[in-house]
Amino acid sequence: MPMPEIITTKIDRAELKRHVEEIFGDMVKFVVDIEKGILALGGEMHAE
Repeated sequence: MPMPEIITTKIDRAELKRHVEEIFGDMVKFVVDIEKGILALGGEMHAE
């Protein structure tokens, strides 16, 4: 399972599509820190 990627700049649709298709095929997990302007994209899905 790939580690989440930290994104600090704008990404295009092709890059986002690569992340979406990489593991689950039709979805991607992400977390945004609005104050710092960063995005963590990818990682393992889980439910709590």
